Amino acid sequence: MLRLPNGTVGIRHGRTVVIDKDWTFVLGAQDPEMREIERVLDDAGIACLHAAKGHRRVSAQTAYAADGVVRVGLDNIPCQHVLPPKAPAVFVECSLHDWQPALRVDHHHCGDPGFDAPPQDYLRGSSLGQVLSLLEREPTETQRWLAASDHCLTAAYQGECPGVDPHDLLFLRASWQAKMSGRTLSDVVEGILDAAKRVRRHHDSEFGESRFLDPTQMPRDLAEGAAYAGMPVRYRALLPEGVLKEMVKGGTPEAIEAFMAEHRDAGRPVYGNPHRGYAGAYWPGRSAPGTPHRGGPISVGGAVPSVPRKAQ
Repeated sequence: MLRLPNGTVGIRHGRTVVIDKDWTFVLGAQDPEMREIERVLDDAGIACLHAAKGHRRVSAQTAYAADGVVRVGLDNIPCQHVLPPKAPAVFVECSLHDWQPALRVDHHHCGDPGFDAPPQDYLRGSSLGQVLSLLEREPTETQRWLAASDHCLTAAYQGECPGVDPHDLLFLRASWQAKMSGRTLSDVVEGILDAAKRVRRHHDSEFGESRFLDPTQMPRDLAEGAAYAGMPVRYRALLPEGVLKEMVKGGTPEAIEAFMAEHRDAGRPVYGNPHRGYAGAYWPGRSAPGTPHRGGPISVGGAVPSVPRKAQ
């Protein structure tokens, strides 16, 4: 394939795309995968900005309702920027009001390049893998771990992702969690293994999943432990403003579709991806997404609707 001067050739939807230094990448919420995407872009000398809501970098809840862009430096202070109007842009796991990007890198919504990619094809499915493909770069071992864990964590822990060792993956993710939470590495690993044991003990054969529906009794590291155990789990978490969020992870496509239909029929905001085995719904609260509250109706914000445009 021809590499143009100062440009990189990639393939997207059967057509050749040249990514050069005139392009700008707009990145969504911060997580280990997005941090690595930013590092890769910086190494390639390609400009990247951060999607923002109210002049602050978006979170997972606001990534698809951004109203501007910022650049967050090493001091974590967002500096307001303007997206060049004529330069081609790539949106990575975000949407910006009134902007249509030249390309999207994502796997959360129906129609996204990686939405329906199976675990065996996790590099095509993950946003990191898509960026590496656009830049014609081969993934490192660590990048494989990051891509697999972000796209299909349960499958990766069960050895279904080529080139990803489950034990190495556990160490990587536990190290990240320890760094972010201030816990020791051994405490995080023990928490994950203990959660995995509790998920196995609580498995309900009638429902085909383990259920932890009391948010005050939820084991620490539950979602990670369930993925490590390779078993579906349904659980609830209390969010600020009295919002109750119910989630299911590690489910079959049929189970995820049934979960989404159940909550959608009850009028609750729902998001999910049957191909990746997860879904979530918001129960009414003072500020529950998409539900009335004292100030009137509010938008779904970062919660992704269950119909066509659809988050690990």
